[in-house]
Amino acid sequence: MGAEEVLRWRLLQQQQQSSDKSGGGGKNKKSEEGRRGGYENVLEDEDEEDDWSEDETEEEFDHICSLERAAYTTLYLLQELHSSSADVSAMTTTPKKRATQSDGDDNDGSNNNNNNNIATNGSNNLPSLSDFSSNDNTSLNGVVLEKSRFLAKLAPRIRRLESDTAKCLVSTLEELLVRVRTLMEDDNDANEEGQGGSDNTTVYDNNKQQRKSQHDDLLLMIGHCLRGLALLGKGADAESAFARVAIMPIIRSKLSMGKLDEGGSRGECAGLFFLLDGIANTISTMYGSILRSSESMFTNETGNGSKSSSSRMEVDLVTCGVWVPVATALMADPGIKMAIFSPGIANVLQANYSALDTFLSELASSLLLLQSPQEEVTQDEEEKTSIESGNFSHLYYRPTIQADAIERAQTRLYAHPTTVEFSKRWNLPIYYQLRFAEFCKRLDKAIEGVSREGWTADVFTGDAKDGKKISDTFGYELPFFFELYDILLSMWKPDVYLRPLTHRFLRGAMQLIGRVLAFVKDGADGKIQFGGTEESEGEMDLSETSVTIPAYSWNERVEDVAVVAWELTILETCLTHDYLDYVANTVCPNDKESRQSTHNSSLELEEIRSLASEVLVECSQEFSPLVSNSWYTLIVDRLTKQCCIPLTAVKGVAATYRMTNRPPPTQASPFVASILRPLKEFDTTFSSRTPPQIGDEWKQKIIGAVSSKYSIAVEDLIATVKRTEEALKSRKTRKMMAGGMSDGEKVKLQLLLDYRQYKKDVEELGLESDSIEGLVKLNQLTSEAESLLPK
Repeated sequence: MGAEEVLRWRLLQQQQQSSDKSGGGGKNKKSEEGRRGGYENVLEDEDEEDDWSEDETEEEFDHICSLERAAYTTLYLLQELHSSSADVSAMTTTPKKRATQSDGDDNDGSNNNNNNNIATNGSNNLPSLSDFSSNDNTSLNGVVLEKSRFLAKLAPRIRRLESDTAKCLVSTLEELLVRVRTLMEDDNDANEEGQGGSDNTTVYDNNKQQRKSQHDDLLLMIGHCLRGLALLGKGADAESAFARVAIMPIIRSKLSMGKLDEGGSRGECAGLFFLLDGIANTISTMYGSILRSSESMFTNETGNGSKSSSSRMEVDLVTCGVWVPVATALMADPGIKMAIFSPGIANVLQANYSALDTFLSELASSLLLLQSPQEEVTQDEEEKTSIESGNFSHLYYRPTIQADAIERAQTRLYAHPTTVEFSKRWNLPIYYQLRFAEFCKRLDKAIEGVSREGWTADVFTGDAKDGKKISDTFGYELPFFFELYDILLSMWKPDVYLRPLTHRFLRGAMQLIGRVLAFVKDGADGKIQFGGTEESEGEMDLSETSVTIPAYSWNERVEDVAVVAWELTILETCLTHDYLDYVANTVCPNDKESRQSTHNSSLELEEIRSLASEVLVECSQEFSPLVSNSWYTLIVDRLTKQCCIPLTAVKGVAATYRMTNRPPPTQASPFVASILRPLKEFDTTFSSRTPPQIGDEWKQKIIGAVSSKYSIAVEDLIATVKRTEEALKSRKTRKMMAGGMSDGEKVKLQLLLDYRQYKKDVEELGLESDSIEGLVKLNQLTSEAESLLPK
């Protein structure tokens, strides 16, 4: 490795320097001592102390490198031991060849078996035992047995060597981690002192450079220990040592009930977010370089060269060394566990979950990314200074952590069994029930207010700004639908929504909408009456003054029906457009930073968006029948009844001219203008609030029904006039009136004028008279009187 080559080069250089000092440097040293005073002697003592420190570091490097080499040797011996046992087992279980085969076949078969054994196990055999001149099976089996007996005798010593090497590596690793912690604490203290003034800037810079050099040496030695333990398959021991020596002291110093509730009341866990952030920052500052080095060393690679995050790393300090002790500490303490996972208050539980979810989703990046970019900026200056001072630590390997490495580490965090166990501690179904109860309470209160005071009751309990935004953006008019839509939006707010409960919140939104649709349907069917409610004195809220209104069925008021149908149309459009986008952006955020916290792939996010869209679209299909029934049935029936009321005056036309000697009519009857007046007024008011899918069909239905009844009334009247004229003619009592027009002719002329005025009113509503059957019939009935019109 590059670091070992640098180390050997340094050892050779220092050995050469020491030989020069022991040779010709003695006389110069004595003469120099004679010329120098006491101050020079002190400096020389300090130089000798530095030389002794460097020698000690070199010896420590040699010791740790020897431990790693011992791990390599132990690994090789273990492989030889396992291979020898496997060979003996295969040899004893392989059946012998049949005696019926020819000698040539036997020889060829034995040669092939020998060659196969050599090719297969050649790399696992000791050199002294791999060479044999005979190809006979007997000699080969003898060599294998001899090797097996030899390794069997060494097996206890090999196992002892494995155990001792692992213990030495673990103890050395623990000692190095303690030294790193002490060095970082001293560095922090020195930084605080250095910020106080600039008098000792040179000393401060020298000490800082020296500590950095020591840190690099410790990092290199820790790398040797980690590799040695990984070779022995003792990665779990390395992770345990790192968690025990490095991480747990930080957790014990920062995790307490006092700090958990800091900034809030008892049990609110107001300080949880800052507590977790402080733990992550401290670990990153003190041990970030170790974590980055370990992550780079032990990242698995697949056969095609790509990195793999599915298989277990030999040493995973990020997951097992950091996250596991943090999660264990949070779950182990009964008081802390109760305060975090089971607070009993929905807002506190949501805040706790969000804080820990954010901590976990950002843990890999916060630990593996460099905290200060100034390290890269000053790297060239430090290298120059290090070369001049004889320090070559800048040549040590420094890993560069890319985004894919952080993503792999984050994937391992989520896949670890501790994370699964940690997630099970959250009682999320109870949280959803608490939240859904709040939503249902708001909706039930709104329904109660509307039932008591009508659709215009002010039942909106949200923020006034939110209500104005809902009104201006979407066009809602009734406070009841303000409240409903605000409830639907509040389910996905950051301080309410939890991602594991997405399906429950989506189902809850559909249940609330279904509750509203059932309430509207019951009212449209006349099963619910508004107003007229009586409350006892104990049930009345003295702080509110409620005015009792007479009981009525709102389905009989066309204005209420039209407004409710329009609100349902707006809600249907919002569900499939604005509300869908709001839900999708919450569950599947578009920005890259928020997407990392979802730990879902792009395809999974698109699938979630598609599923949410299908649910909302399916729910919105229940609105169309209600809206259609409101217009085509309720509004058409009510307006038809109102428009047909003036038709009773049709019979009075005959009485107006019968034996009254009145002149022939010149204009339509007064009642004709009032026939379609209710329809005109309604259309003027609600023309801009008519659902697009309704169109003008509802007006055609009304005018068709009214025209049909009008034609029947006219037909009956004409038949009566004809019968009267026939009776008068038989009695020879018919009299000619002014202008020579009979009473019957005057009635027919009046009916023609009324028909023309009615037709004009129909056309003013934007309908074609030819398409209405009743109008066609009226035209046929009154066409006879066209000859009576003045020319």
